[in-house]
Amino acid sequence: MTSRTDDERPDARMPNKRLIGMFRVGTILFSVLIAWLAFRPSEGVEAGLPWDKANHAAAFLVWTILVGVSWPRAGLVRLAALMLGLGIGIELIQGLPSVGRDADVWDVVADMTGFAVGWTVLALLDLRRRLGLTG
Repeated sequence: MTSRTDDERPDARMPNKRLIGMFRVGTILFSVLIAWLAFRPSEGVEAGLPWDKANHAAAFLVWTILVGVSWPRAGLVRLAALMLGLGIGIELIQGLPSVGRDADVWDVVADMTGFAVGWTVLALLDLRRRLGLTG
């Protein structure tokens, strides 16, 4: 039996490509779900949390974590720009008369609140990893 030296062990900081690939597939599926929820007719549909803004914040919290794990080198500015662009884009599309939904700037505020919480979760998990507190 051969023993490995520290130099031969895989770097613990190297991303697991298979796991990242799975997160990317999950991110794409979640994005499709969000698009369906955002652009379907809203008549008679009351799904999710009781307050619409909480739905937005929860969706963007999950979306931020999925994207942050799927593309770990994206960084705060890129991820914030992406999430802000998605939030604004969804509202602009919902504001089109043919969609039959209403655009609301407070939805974007709720989206970015979810992003901030999601980014905080990612930062805390990264800090725990860097401090060696994960096991």
